[in-house]
Amino acid sequence: MSDPLKSAVAVLDAFLDVIMKGGRAIRHMAKPEADRPFLTPGLIDVTDIAERPDIELFGPVLQVIRVPDFEAAIAEANNTRYGLSASLLSQNPKLYDQFWANARAGIVNWNRPTNGASSAAPFGGIGWSGNHRPSAYYAADYCAYPVVSSEADQTRASIGIGLRDN
Repeated sequence: MSDPLKSAVAVLDAFLDVIMKGGRAIRHMAKPEADRPFLTPGLIDVTDIAERPDIELFGPVLQVIRVPDFEAAIAEANNTRYGLSASLLSQNPKLYDQFWANARAGIVNWNRPTNGASSAAPFGGIGWSGNHRPSAYYAADYCAYPVVSSEADQTRASIGIGLRDN
């Protein structure tokens, strides 16, 4: 079992590493209590980093890449060795159809977050994040592409249980 305090420090170190590579902090991540494994959210503009780190950060970090148009956004979203889930927040069904058809992810969402996928659905994706590798009895079911599309006709945000809006 991992140590939550060490995990928090590792995420904070990864945030700082991306800044040292040329990322511009939009919102600095912090560890407000030294003896607790909690972090404040961090936002980093990584647009100008020539060789962006292609890593999964399991913490409250959002890397922003600015692009000129929707096609470039899809290309940039696909520019990773991962690809478990992708989401589009938009009121435009045609944009979602384009996104769904071109996103290289196993779970493609419209107006829903990238987390919280149904446990009844296959956990797919062709990249390092998904199960697009033979294993177990249902392996063939998990190797479909794309695997899941979860849709809502409107965007809707909510504050997580136990968090405050301030």
